[in-house]
Amino acid sequence: MKKTPNPKELRKHFVETLYRTLDGVISPTPYLEITEGANVDVRFLNGKGRLPAPNSTEVTVLDMNLASLFFDDFHILYEGVTGTGKTYTSDALFDTVFGPDGHYTLRLSGGVLGSSALEPFVTTTLENGIPKTRIDHAKCSKYGALFIDEINRGDSQEVLQVVDGKVHVNGDTGFLRIPIPGTDRYKSLAIIAAMNPADAQHSSALELDIAGENRFLKFRFPNGVAEAGSGQLEKRVTDSHDQFWTEFIKRTGMKGGWRENYPLVTDPEQVSNVLDGQTKEFIDISLGYVGADPKETYERNAELMKQGGVDPKFRHSNDNHYKKILEIQGTLKHGFVRRDLKKISDLSRLLGFIKGVKNGTYDAQVNLNDVAASIGIVLESKSVTGTPHGNLMTLVNDARGAYAQMRQQHNIPEGYGMRQAIWQAALHAGNEHGFDAYINTINNAVAQLNTQATTHAQTALKSRILSDLVVLGYFSQAYKDEITSALTEKDNIFRAFAEIYKRNKSRGSVYEHRLDSMVG
Repeated sequence: MKKTPNPKELRKHFVETLYRTLDGVISPTPYLEITEGANVDVRFLNGKGRLPAPNSTEVTVLDMNLASLFFDDFHILYEGVTGTGKTYTSDALFDTVFGPDGHYTLRLSGGVLGSSALEPFVTTTLENGIPKTRIDHAKCSKYGALFIDEINRGDSQEVLQVVDGKVHVNGDTGFLRIPIPGTDRYKSLAIIAAMNPADAQHSSALELDIAGENRFLKFRFPNGVAEAGSGQLEKRVTDSHDQFWTEFIKRTGMKGGWRENYPLVTDPEQVSNVLDGQTKEFIDISLGYVGADPKETYERNAELMKQGGVDPKFRHSNDNHYKKILEIQGTLKHGFVRRDLKKISDLSRLLGFIKGVKNGTYDAQVNLNDVAASIGIVLESKSVTGTPHGNLMTLVNDARGAYAQMRQQHNIPEGYGMRQAIWQAALHAGNEHGFDAYINTINNAVAQLNTQATTHAQTALKSRILSDLVVLGYFSQAYKDEITSALTEKDNIFRAFAEIYKRNKSRGSVYEHRLDSMVG
């Protein structure tokens, strides 16, 4: 009798068997190539493969679709014209994993008589000659995956209910999920969606609203027909579902079908998907240089520092390099907004998982290169068509290099953000020696960081870190008595501080803007 594999081994067998099975079904559609070295480069392939380069990772559409099965808090959305393979690629994956009855393809249409996003999960009967629609709870737990075609033609409120996994009809609520065997937890419905561009050729297609886009990672679907040629025509979806699960069970010794095994293998709690302090901080502080005027970023941060009694020892320079930065940023149709932070975080986790599959570790470890690549992908989605390749990534690499240099200069431990490391050192000092030691640790760190910056990237990033630490010090002084008490906690000091922060952060919006990712 085979020993039950551990979660990582199950992931390995699941992914390897799935790729092997789909090799006869889906031709690879290259989406992007990430090259790592002294700098990070992201090149969009639009379905056209390149000769593999050292330290490069090619990411295909199938890679992204498969990886998304392991995450419950975001879904994949493809935008592209009809006939490029959006539906075929997703259906082939879902057919293989869930079988013909375990997933649902929903095609939405606009207009009064259009289809409903709730259609797969409700039933309608006649009561006294009047149609009555009810939630069918058996259907809510019937499917493991849903493909939504033409998502931007549907009723937005219904679409959001389905994407959020909770539908409401006539006072009843249905949860779109399947149980994870042996636990009291559930696996959410996997969703891949597609949409045609909102243009004159698709008169019923509208732009997906902000609430909808926030729930998806949106990609432009590449047209790889010219690249794949007639090879795509020879691919056939036959008995891939039985073939896949027969091979998986043979390799693992597991029992049952997709309902028993899929939720266990893709259980999000078995995949490390939380960004560490270092990667979260880089997202926070880099966008003020990459996607905003670095002069305005510096001035905003410098003003906060001065309000807190700290005079910056470095200045912004209006030199030719600054003009070049603005010229590159001028290729963006619009700058970063708050929802982009989540997109970058989700993309980083997705890329981390894909790289873990390709390097054989089957972990979802996220590093600074993954975050840099993700920022580059989001920048590309905002850029004007025809922007020269590499220009925007130059800014990302400037920020990445400046951040790495600052971390090295101040001996910040791997995995920790600079602000996080300083705050935790202050808590430790305060726990040992009281409030004065706590606040002095913060002030000393500010003094050590408040030195000359040599590049525009350093100026922007350093000013953000310093202004956040100044806000932390100001907050700490404002609630000195509460924090003094919290510092006496031995085992729960972080939780005690977080509770003080939650009680008082509404006193000033600057607290939430500057401290939430550090102590919230």
